[in-house]
Amino acid sequence: MNNPRILCYIPMAPKRPKLYARTVMGAMNVIWDSAIDYVFGREDTITDLPYDNICKKFNHARKMALEGGYDALWTVESDIIVPPLALERLTRIDADVAYGLYASRHGNHRWLSFLHIGDRYGISVSDDATNAREAWGQVIETQGVGLGCTLIWRRVLEQIEFRHPASEVANDWFFALDCQAHGFVQKHDLGVVCGHIVPPPAPKIIWPAINVSDHRLYRVEFFDEAPLDPVQEGQRVEVIIDHLETKGVYLQESVEAN
Repeated sequence: MNNPRILCYIPMAPKRPKLYARTVMGAMNVIWDSAIDYVFGREDTITDLPYDNICKKFNHARKMALEGGYDALWTVESDIIVPPLALERLTRIDADVAYGLYASRHGNHRWLSFLHIGDRYGISVSDDATNAREAWGQVIETQGVGLGCTLIWRRVLEQIEFRHPASEVANDWFFALDCQAHGFVQKHDLGVVCGHIVPPPAPKIIWPAINVSDHRLYRVEFFDEAPLDPVQEGQRVEVIIDHLETKGVYLQESVEAN
């Protein structure tokens, strides 16, 4: 599709740090010939049900994309750093859902690119180091997972809502399962390498990698950058980033600052 209308949705975390400067700059500095509309979703209500807040945000994004006549929804989570060619590469992939590559913040930092997923388990590309290195930089068909840097075409949004049953698994996992059930093709571009920020008190960034000296499939970047959280006490949230000279930046709603 030539010049598709893209809605970029960046859900802010309900607790501080809500957003990182490198996340914002990465998303807004992608190489793209047409206009992109950016929405920073802020809704701080937290319930006892795990992942309820983020699932509500993504369903709000889905509604905006459908009602706004967008061709695709590009999701960039508040702790993900995307490369300049991320959107251009994702839109070129022949798939219904196109994913960038990033690693989990937890455990042994498996790549969030799964060759198979079930209700509670999955086989990551990085579980086989030899195959992971051979696939590096290529576009491969997968079964998801992740919404950190993901392009979802309208035809998918028209049929699938985001959901998360009462479980320890987030809505991105069930979204990938639902895509399978509907016959939608999911692919990862292992050349769209994204950073995953680990929050303070020991902030660092986990990057997928293949040329690490100890044979790990990730590298760690340490940094002391403060999170981007310009909301001040007593102020209303009108524009989240007034120091960036951009257009089309707005919040999903105006709320009182915490």
